[in-house]
Amino acid sequence: MAFIDLTDVECQLAEPGMPDFGVLQKPVLGGPINKVDRLGGGHTLSYTVPPKMMEPDGRRLVARCQMAKRYGVILEVPQVEFAVGTPGVGITIASAVAGGRYAQITGATPRYAVRMGQALNITRNGHRYLYFAAAQAVLDGAGAGTIELTRPLRTKLVGGEAVTLAKPVIEGWIEGDNFNWPIDMQRTVGLKFDVVERA
Repeated sequence: MAFIDLTDVECQLAEPGMPDFGVLQKPVLGGPINKVDRLGGGHTLSYTVPPKMMEPDGRRLVARCQMAKRYGVILEVPQVEFAVGTPGVGITIASAVAGGRYAQITGATPRYAVRMGQALNITRNGHRYLYFAAAQAVLDGAGAGTIELTRPLRTKLVGGEAVTLAKPVIEGWIEGDNFNWPIDMQRTVGLKFDVVERA
């Protein structure tokens, strides 16, 4: 079964995160501290849904979240008070990239400005990878340009992969061995869960 789309679910509190699999090498007796970096590792998102009346909205939401726990989830990445504008549709990766922190795109709205910290997805083989822009990039008159990313690419790109700037998502798994949905005396249900990107 496909990942469960919960992009329409309201958000009361979002806590994005960035797992780091690197380690710090600290000398036992003091001295310079070095970092050994590890590639890979996507992002996380702790998501709190505002209380819902159990009937009928809460019941339906709980059922959708039960399926998302099993099959995976897609959630919109909140960009609070950020106006995305009209980046365009049909944006793609312009050329093959084996790795690194730069992605050349084409097909966007001419002169569109990708802002520092703006979220975006690059879709490869149906898998949406979440990234963030490391610096502002103003595209040229043909809607093409290079976006610097805060983290290295996690897959090889061959060119032609879809790029989403308008409504980026995190695609992954709800963490934890249990999934609870507490129901209070007001007959409302509150949900909070942690999502880890699948790659």
